[in-house]
Amino acid sequence: MGHDYALIFFDIDHFKKVNDTYGHDCGDSVLRTFAQILLKLTRKTDIIGRYGGEEFVALLQYNSKDQLIQYIKRVKEIVTSHKFKYKDLKLDITFSAGCDIRSNHDNYSNTIHKADELLYEAKNNGRNQIIIAPSYKI
Repeated sequence: MGHDYALIFFDIDHFKKVNDTYGHDCGDSVLRTFAQILLKLTRKTDIIGRYGGEEFVALLQYNSKDQLIQYIKRVKEIVTSHKFKYKDLKLDITFSAGCDIRSNHDNYSNTIHKADELLYEAKNNGRNQIIIAPSYKI
């Protein structure tokens, strides 16, 4: 298989509860830490951005689905196995994600739409999971 692109939407689970319970400074710290994790685990040739609120998006080039799955598993392992620190607090943070492959669609808009649908499917099915099109769950 040649190069292909994956679009991943990440959404921090129960982020509003973090803000409401510990304040917006704590929420901002969680966002910064999550962004740093994504930046450290993502190659410089790929794109990471904040999509809005507690959502982030990644556009990744990959050579095989296994390579893509390994990247997503690394992100999940780092986020869920470490505490997010803010002052004296140590918080457990999880995220949900939806991922689709660019070549599955006629255009980027359809890829974005499907990845977003998969994110909401992950959130609606209990959160703390990643769904990769067409039907792979982590």
